[in-house]
Amino acid sequence: MTWVRLYLTVEGETERTFAERTLKPHLARFHVDVRPSIVITNRKLGTRGGGLGYARIEKDIRNRMKEDQTPEARFSTMLDLYALPSDFPECEEAAKKATGAMKVTHLEKALSARFGDPRFMPYLQLHEFEAILYCDLAEVERRLDGVSLKRLKAETAGVPPEDINDREESAPSRRLVKHIPSFKKLKVRVGALAAGAIGLQVIRAKCPHFNDWLTRLEKLAG
Repeated sequence: MTWVRLYLTVEGETERTFAERTLKPHLARFHVDVRPSIVITNRKLGTRGGGLGYARIEKDIRNRMKEDQTPEARFSTMLDLYALPSDFPECEEAAKKATGAMKVTHLEKALSARFGDPRFMPYLQLHEFEAILYCDLAEVERRLDGVSLKRLKAETAGVPPEDINDREESAPSRRLVKHIPSFKKLKVRVGALAAGAIGLQVIRAKCPHFNDWLTRLEKLAG
């Protein structure tokens, strides 16, 4: 079976670590070679991550498409719906949708149409990467000595991780920082490893949009 190269454009170091440590070995079983890369925000300085504008995201993706135009190449994204750049295609129309799931569906279709390349399969995380941690907050507690998330667990009990909303004061990451101020500085080290420890089986069961995306990636090699 021919291997597929999946170029994955991600928002930051947490997502890249998760892609390398968790997605890459899983998708290798399906003959998909995951190649994650953080969006370059200042090409002159070679810096990545930080505040993203849509133009920068599109340029990065198009550059990768030009670099590998072979049939075995595929392209996707792992970007947060929360704080998405306001100039993102169809952003205003998507904001009118009733649910987060409807918003990402609209935005992903708009982004796909923007590129017009069947090799490109955009994915937006509902509402941000840290939502995955709510699949099992105990894995976060295990990595932060003496921390209890009992109140946060009660606060979000019964709410699917992907439905935790994206308002500034109550987005998944903001809630974590509220209960664990140190999380802001530790999220790269703690977040990606905790998500990996939770495991894809649990994440897929609790995050249907993520599951749909991963299912598509598993089928890339045919």
